[in-house]
Amino acid sequence: MKIIRRYYLLLLFLLLFPVMYARINEVPRGVLWSDCEGYYLYLPAMFIIGDFHQLKEGSMWPQRNEQGEIVIKYTCGVALFECPFFLAAKWYCDAKGYDTPDYFNIHYCRAIAICGYFFGFLGLFFLRKALLQRGFSEKVAFWTLIAVFFGTNLFHYTTKEMGMSHVYSFCLFALLAWHTPRFLARPGYRNALLLGGMLGWIVLIRPTGALAALFVALYDVYSLSDLKKRGLFFLGHWPKLAAAAGAAFLFFVPQMFYWHEMTGHWLRWSYENEGFIYWNAPKIAAVLFDTQNGLFLYSPMALLMVAGVFAGLKTHRHHAPALLLIFSLATYVFASWWAWWFGGAFGHRCYVEFYALLAFPLAGVFKGIFSLKSGLLRRLVLAGIVFLMFYSVRMSFLYNYLLPPWDGEQWRWNPDKIIAVWSHLFDFLFPG
Repeated sequence: MKIIRRYYLLLLFLLLFPVMYARINEVPRGVLWSDCEGYYLYLPAMFIIGDFHQLKEGSMWPQRNEQGEIVIKYTCGVALFECPFFLAAKWYCDAKGYDTPDYFNIHYCRAIAICGYFFGFLGLFFLRKALLQRGFSEKVAFWTLIAVFFGTNLFHYTTKEMGMSHVYSFCLFALLAWHTPRFLARPGYRNALLLGGMLGWIVLIRPTGALAALFVALYDVYSLSDLKKRGLFFLGHWPKLAAAAGAAFLFFVPQMFYWHEMTGHWLRWSYENEGFIYWNAPKIAAVLFDTQNGLFLYSPMALLMVAGVFAGLKTHRHHAPALLLIFSLATYVFASWWAWWFGGAFGHRCYVEFYALLAFPLAGVFKGIFSLKSGLLRRLVLAGIVFLMFYSVRMSFLYNYLLPPWDGEQWRWNPDKIIAVWSHLFDFLFPG
């Protein structure tokens, strides 16, 4: 039992690998489709084509410079993660003697799939370390990790759409959650550089990831007195913070060189004709509850996370003030974007990385469950949580073929689709 408790993440990694492999083999090119293709194109442009000016139009939304050349809309943060796996696939393809440099062949697609799968579990590994670091028991940490993985759309983006950015951001958020108390306890230059590098990489991947800086600033802050102490701490270590800012900036240097090469500008807003059109009327209710990718509908474990945040406000635990602020600001930003549902996706994909932080109040919920005096009540609650996990995972599989395309205003659940979903769930639970 002790060995299983210690290595359950490795065991889960090995057991789910065939599941992931089978899911992506249905349509291998889907791993590098649309946004995923945009994140990835930096690698073949550099290592196969050898010229960023020669990219051809594919499945991503095309943008062009004044010369009519394709300009990659997305930043290169994901490509930094994918690079070692891409190079391994390139070495394999070269060794097998492929005549044409088809950088979307099945071997590249599988390599990127394995890359996302690996970093998803690496994120869970660091999240476990962060939870144990905060004094949670192995039992609570186990249930928290299982709930975060299976009870949210993290499962989907770790086993099906690994070319998207979210699993990589999740890994960095988990690493940040583990490293933050280390920096605050020992604010030397090494820890400051690591902290800055993490934050820089997070923002390079998705600008909304900048909200993670609030987790660092408000870590274990529960009162105005705590806030004042944290401010004095940062003032007293401003040289380290300057070093951290420098480390963060370094991650943007390659991106700035690319923009300058392709457009003549060092800085660029690449999301042309897109923006935050709902600042004054954010679609908050839709982001959280709408059938079109609403957070709580497809990731029901997020309800327990938010409940844990409010419980933590009363007990001054689990970074509740910081997480309430982060969750509120993130929701407002997502709800203000022109496509508040964020395109074809399983659930609201923009929250995936934030689960690494919301895992702390969720762990507090599990700690409370295990302290219940009634064994029957404890089992019933855990059974309900297991069902929520099953529901989320099963919906991920149904998403593949039952309810396409899950994008745009034309998509809504009608009664027939609702009946179809629950019929599939019922048949799975009670076969025959």
